[in-house]
Amino acid sequence: MEAILGIIIFLIIILSFIKLRIGIAIYLAYLMLVPYMQIHFAGLTFSYNLVNLIILLAFFFEFKVKHNYKINFKPFIPFFILYAGYFILMLFSEGTPFDYMIDKYRQNIMQIFILAFVMWNIILCTPSSIKLFRNVCFICIFIATIYGLFLIRMEGVNPYIMSLMNITGNEYDIEYLTRDTGRMFGRIASVFLHPMTFGLYLGLSSIFICSYFKKRANIYILLILLVITLINVFTCGVRSVIAGLGITGLFYLLLLRKLKAFIWSAVFIGIIYCIISSIPELSDYVMSIGDTKSTNIGGSSLELRINQLLGCFDVINNNFLSGKGFNWHYYYLQSHTSHPQLLYFESLIFVILCDFGLVGAILWIIYSYKMFHYTYNLGKLKQTLFPLSLFIFYLSYSCITGEYGYMQIFILFYIIMIGEIYVTQTSKSQ
Repeated sequence: MEAILGIIIFLIIILSFIKLRIGIAIYLAYLMLVPYMQIHFAGLTFSYNLVNLIILLAFFFEFKVKHNYKINFKPFIPFFILYAGYFILMLFSEGTPFDYMIDKYRQNIMQIFILAFVMWNIILCTPSSIKLFRNVCFICIFIATIYGLFLIRMEGVNPYIMSLMNITGNEYDIEYLTRDTGRMFGRIASVFLHPMTFGLYLGLSSIFICSYFKKRANIYILLILLVITLINVFTCGVRSVIAGLGITGLFYLLLLRKLKAFIWSAVFIGIIYCIISSIPELSDYVMSIGDTKSTNIGGSSLELRINQLLGCFDVINNNFLSGKGFNWHYYYLQSHTSHPQLLYFESLIFVILCDFGLVGAILWIIYSYKMFHYTYNLGKLKQTLFPLSLFIFYLSYSCITGEYGYMQIFILFYIIMIGEIYVTQTSKSQ
């Protein structure tokens, strides 16, 4: 398998210099379907940093050397504000080695922003590319969700991820994934290393698919894909995605302010509730989301999460303003199995408070406002509603589960969705 992955990576690099948008499209598919990049091929070792750097070089070669296109950074300004704030806070942090913070900071920027940045500028210069990127996402969603359904009866076994584990030498934790956790089908990760990442992907995919229904193109294909995705939402074993989509749905209706839509949504929720109530195992699983105490369903309860929030203030007692340092929570878990109060830092709120303190929390509020403001003003409300919903889901899901590289997936969907707005406006103006 490593040889196959090596060939794909090599093909991505070659095509990026020959036909940039094709190379980027394949790279997009790779990142959505292959959760691993430490490939030894032809005497070379391809890592995320190396491949992203080569992609960036191919981009500048295409845009500045060959054509001298104008480069646009505008959608990334909120992210730049956030990461500039991170860098300043690192100078005042004492809980994490500075060289460790710098290295993780660099890796974050490389992995999160480069592909999205390149995709955005390709869309601006070649609007037809949006169709290519959109279709790649649809194909990846179909593959991931069909494979997710295939794993329902596998009792924690995931042949694809297990084969990747053989390459990495990491241990496959089947006990964490099996049905004895109280979930109907165990925890299903599909093409991802962790079920939580698959849950995020399902939520983002659901919103992404819904955003194309009004365009009336291939509506039956979209409907089938949405149904498959929503089935995975209930079978993947990640309750947080249900809660995240529920919060996002409320937000959507709040902005829409249409009585008819609200009534139909209420009817739909009523039907779903009746279906869930008729299946005892499913009912226990879904209703455990709002349980304030521990249930027979594995995972953290609401009461435990509140205690963890209070524990954050104990952690930053001596670093209240700037926190313990960039990526401190991960640095801590590398040398400890878990934190005595915060366990695995199962909320973006816990991560922000522990890593960046009170200033970091304010920084995230500013970042969220900038994201909302920029997206809201891209076009009419009916155009921006779904990208806004996408951001709300990312925030709500991360606040419920933690932040485990989720921004990298979110920003790819986000760029494509706002790219659609740009292409639509451009075509109308012409």
